[in-house]
Amino acid sequence: MAPMSSDPPSLSWLITLPTCPSTSSWALDHIDALAHGACVWTQRQTAGRGQNGKTWHSPPGVLTASVVIEVPSSVLPTQLSLCAGLAVAHAIEDLVPAARIDLKWPNDCHLNGRKVAGVLCERVLRGRSQVARDVVVVGVGMNIDPAWDQQPAALPLVAERELAPASLSEIQAAPDMLSMLIALRRYLIEATGLLAVGGWPQLLPHLRTRDWLMGRPIEVQVADQRLAGIADGLDGMGCLLLRGDDQGVRTIASGSIIRAGARADV
Repeated sequence: MAPMSSDPPSLSWLITLPTCPSTSSWALDHIDALAHGACVWTQRQTAGRGQNGKTWHSPPGVLTASVVIEVPSSVLPTQLSLCAGLAVAHAIEDLVPAARIDLKWPNDCHLNGRKVAGVLCERVLRGRSQVARDVVVVGVGMNIDPAWDQQPAALPLVAERELAPASLSEIQAAPDMLSMLIALRRYLIEATGLLAVGGWPQLLPHLRTRDWLMGRPIEVQVADQRLAGIADGLDGMGCLLLRGDDQGVRTIASGSIIRAGARADV
């Protein structure tokens, strides 16, 4: 097992690594030694993971960290992912008051219509006493002040600026990474703690007010099927509602957004 270190010493929950392929992979490899609230952070991640096997590129200025959270096994994956996104939104808005963060189902955070952060939740079942609980590694990548010029391959080649990643430094002086990490961890523990005690109904209205997809034409990949329609919000369980051309509504519990267009009223 690789040695763990806390930096600074007063933050006993913080494990800092000079570099690693993926903070989430490291956390999963050492999961039995990590308590609820432990956080793995590196300033040089070389092979970060996103949804569906995608890579999260991490040049300097990108916060990459993974937080270990325990929740009851009954907590639904989609709800967990959405609540993690909400925690990211609150952390950003605390330290960057000029920012308004919207959530793109199921796990992206947007600033002014462009992705500024992503969340990936990975679960490991661990039984304790007579209550089954999941240990969840919540991986977060956040563009604070990315030095794209130092890793140009990380910046997608896109024809339109609105498709390029956003960064917090575009609207305000970049916040300190450690301060952001402290805020992020606190909100993750609070949001998932509320979720664990049945607080989903209290969280859902806040998620709906930040629903970036609402009213947009979208394409969704669901298993081996690609579906198209208009995003019609979140249902009571946090599933995506997709309205088709026939005005029928489909409920999507898991999937990935392939394309999202502009709202008709924009």
